[in-house]
Amino acid sequence: MRALPYVGVAVMAALLAFGFEHYRLSAELATVRGEHAEVLRVLAEANTAELEQATRHAESLQQQVVDIDARYTQELTDAKANADRLRDDVDSGAKRLLILGKRPASCPAMPATSGDTGVGDGAAIELHPTAGRAYHNLRSGLTADTKKLLACQEILAGLKNREVR
Repeated sequence: MRALPYVGVAVMAALLAFGFEHYRLSAELATVRGEHAEVLRVLAEANTAELEQATRHAESLQQQVVDIDARYTQELTDAKANADRLRDDVDSGAKRLLILGKRPASCPAMPATSGDTGVGDGAAIELHPTAGRAYHNLRSGLTADTKKLLACQEILAGLKNREVR
């Protein structure tokens, strides 16, 4: 029984130590939670800024594509109008479609005689109207395809330049 007061004091001291340790750990946990919340806030702000930058970048690229498309569409429209005007002029007889001919070294359809009054080297040859229309159709198609390819190449070059940065 004489040890009972000492045991009581020891139990009280242990309870006080436990309470103090609990208080200290609670304070440390609150500090860690606060630091963690701050890190999360900074990460969220950085993520938001990065998302806004990516959005601006995407909008810029979209605007570039729209500008390129508008420019090449206008060029294509102008080229088509010019080709149609040339085709109409040839069809109406206002203009003639001539090509420079050069006699090949051996061509059974064009014998090389000294009195040849047909196709000479460098002479102008007028195409048949059907061939002229085919020529204009091919020329229009090539012009359109060239404009479309140039637009695609410019868009791709813009995308590659943006990725490098």
